[in-house]
Amino acid sequence: MEQENNRFSLFKSGLKRKTLLLTGILMLIIVVIQFVLSIFFLNSAFEHNIFHVKQGFDTNIKTAVETVVSALAANHQRYLDGLITEETSVEIAKKIVHDTRYGSTTDRIDDGYFWADMADGYCIVHYNPANQGEMRWDWVDQEGTHYIREIVRLGDEGGGYSDFFFGKPGDEGGSHKKRGYTKKFEPYGWYISTGNYYEDTDEAIEKITAKNEYYRFVLCGISLFIVIIGLFLVSKNLNRVVTPIIKISNRVQKLSMGDTSIGHLSIATEKDEIGDLHNNIVEVVNVLHELHKGINVMIAEHEKGNIDYRFNTERFLGDYKALAEKVLELAAFGMRDQLTGMPNRRSFDNRLDMEWNRAIREKAPISILIIDLDEFKNYNDTYGHQQGDLALQTVANSLKHSVRRATDFAARWGGEEFVVLMPSTDSSGAINIAEKIRVETENMLIPCADNKGTKITVSIGACTQIPCKNDHISAFFNKADEALYKAKEKGRNRIVLVVGNAE
Repeated sequence: MEQENNRFSLFKSGLKRKTLLLTGILMLIIVVIQFVLSIFFLNSAFEHNIFHVKQGFDTNIKTAVETVVSALAANHQRYLDGLITEETSVEIAKKIVHDTRYGSTTDRIDDGYFWADMADGYCIVHYNPANQGEMRWDWVDQEGTHYIREIVRLGDEGGGYSDFFFGKPGDEGGSHKKRGYTKKFEPYGWYISTGNYYEDTDEAIEKITAKNEYYRFVLCGISLFIVIIGLFLVSKNLNRVVTPIIKISNRVQKLSMGDTSIGHLSIATEKDEIGDLHNNIVEVVNVLHELHKGINVMIAEHEKGNIDYRFNTERFLGDYKALAEKVLELAAFGMRDQLTGMPNRRSFDNRLDMEWNRAIREKAPISILIIDLDEFKNYNDTYGHQQGDLALQTVANSLKHSVRRATDFAARWGGEEFVVLMPSTDSSGAINIAEKIRVETENMLIPCADNKGTKITVSIGACTQIPCKNDHISAFFNKADEALYKAKEKGRNRIVLVVGNAE
């Protein structure tokens, strides 16, 4: 009977009814605000995703065309080097264009193909035999676009995108809107093109839109569920919960107004579950804040080229510590070459960009070495790829010992090439380091299964420059690359230095 009277008093109490009502309204307002903000940011995220999907399709076809053009250039170089005849070079080039495929969005083996047109509209290579050999200068699509003329114009301007209607593989007689990219291969006067169908892009966008609608529905359901459960719990624990909730709410209100000072809530029941919840939430926020801060600092340091930077994980426990360690592992994996343990190309690019800008500000010299293992393909063919990997590791270890200054930066560029960046180093300093590397490599003995050991030499292209504001990093690097090529031409196992401008 006493328990029933207490319940009756609870429902009769105007203050408690008002408190319950206000608490419910407050919870509803908070959830609605969170829901509206979540929808806003969710829409922004999906719009951003859609933008990148479209951009990704464009990037995909551009990269594919540039890859084919690079393959054609390599093939043409073989002709220029006298390795094959001109006729053979042209036939290989046609086969490259006709047979090359790239990542398909529809899992069709005949998707992602290329074609080549001449400046007069003659189609010299095409996946569809019906188009190959046709004079297509006057061809128009359903909108009256002379798309072959547009392709030629874009190729003459250095490459670009075009929209037109065309048949799909398996439906050559149909008309489907297509987004193409064209780049001219100058030696043959070929306009190399490929493209995506808008249907494929629209299909990907439709999937993203469907996910957006699903997440909205889930978000709405979760928000409604939170309101109902919250009101139920408040009504069941009103006497014990109202006062602490009001105090916590007041503190949250101050926080929403920018008051981030650390304070202690004087809740009478602070040692019960509510107090524990408050303390735990504060602790979780602090831990996540520290983790987020540590990751941001690490990213900033890595972008500067300081790839050995690690944030302190001692602050974290349990899964948070495991997560922090995994982040560090992933960061290290992304910044180092896995075979040699040296910084990789991405790390080098970051460091080069930072040191280049520093050299411009300080008007100081900067030097770069590009190191290539001589006859490495023959070495691999003779001793096997495992021995080739061991040779790369041995050269990498030698580089680590040769490049000792804290400001210098050695990395694996790719394949059998390494690079060394030397800030505040003039041409004489660059030559000294390069010669040290060359001699140490020439004298070292690479372990081999026959216990006799093997030897290998390196050619080095060097460039020193005092960069100005209008100079470009790519030109600086290309000069060193050209110097490497000259070192190879002169007989290998030597150094060629190029001075970019006056030191």
